[in-house]
Amino acid sequence: MPNWLYLIFQFLYDLGLALWIGGTIVLGAAAAPVLFKSLPRPQAGAIFGPILGRFARIQAIALLMIVVGAGARFLIWERHAATLWLVGRWAAIVLLAWALLGQMSIQKKMRVIGSNLGPETEDNPLRVLFQHLHTRAEGLMRASLIAAFIALFFS
Repeated sequence: MPNWLYLIFQFLYDLGLALWIGGTIVLGAAAAPVLFKSLPRPQAGAIFGPILGRFARIQAIALLMIVVGAGARFLIWERHAATLWLVGRWAAIVLLAWALLGQMSIQKKMRVIGSNLGPETEDNPLRVLFQHLHTRAEGLMRASLIAAFIALFFS
């Protein structure tokens, strides 16, 4: 007879990681490049910004699923197994939470700055700040993708 409780918590963990990894790859590697190639930058940003905001909420739900799945597995079945696998898994989960909080903070700042940018001029200090935040957001998205793959590997 299968252990249904374990399977349910493992499913929560895996589904959360699937949402995180799949959504990040689709948005970062498929949707964003096509959108920014097809439309002027301000228009593409006005469309893609809310998409990223909605995806951050999906990531928050996915992170909750990951934490519940991994936490229950640890408390019920893995509590006495002190291994590097568990340390790696929880380190990756902490990195996911850190990246999500960072992305949400950066997105909020980018929305405020983006609404005040005005016409496209390269010497605008707000544009420089916006580009810096954009670079940080891309880095956090990549870091979160790597952390999600690590969490999947250590599952």
